[in-house]
Amino acid sequence: MAIYLVRHDQTALTGVCYGQLDIDSKIAYDHTAKQIEHKLPDNPACMATSPLRRCAQLAKACYPDHLAVDDHRLKEVNFGTWENQPWDNISRADLDRWAQSPTRFQFPKGEHLGEFEQRVTQAFQQYFVEENETVLFTHAGVIRLFIALYTKQPWQACLSKPVPFASVTRLKNGSTGQL
Repeated sequence: MAIYLVRHDQTALTGVCYGQLDIDSKIAYDHTAKQIEHKLPDNPACMATSPLRRCAQLAKACYPDHLAVDDHRLKEVNFGTWENQPWDNISRADLDRWAQSPTRFQFPKGEHLGEFEQRVTQAFQQYFVEENETVLFTHAGVIRLFIALYTKQPWQACLSKPVPFASVTRLKNGSTGQL
């Protein structure tokens, strides 16, 4: 069993909070696919994607002859009223409250991180039992939580783990690694 977690490439928005904002990648999807295709299995038994364009379009570019299942559980966290706001416009007090409880915070009119953890954990449990190679196109927050669940670490221990744009993280044989 191996799970390949693909993070979308960078978006045109910099310095802006964009969790579930449905935006395209800044880099052409075909270009990103060419950069990462050698890191992915040729014919995965299972493939799913966040329905957000930056993931779904990358999945199509990487596997034009395969159909990826849209899985809402693979979406990034919903930041609520913070979505599409420059990080500098979000109050320091709100950011400090999030920092004090980084896995149990309620985003204003958005998702509680406990709900995020629950939906991502459900996806992890489904895909983890697959006996063959699985490729999931998703977001940094989801990838960090998958790593925590796979390595049986507290989620908070993985929050600062780097997950670069257009990266592939493989979970296999009890280990994790970026390819």
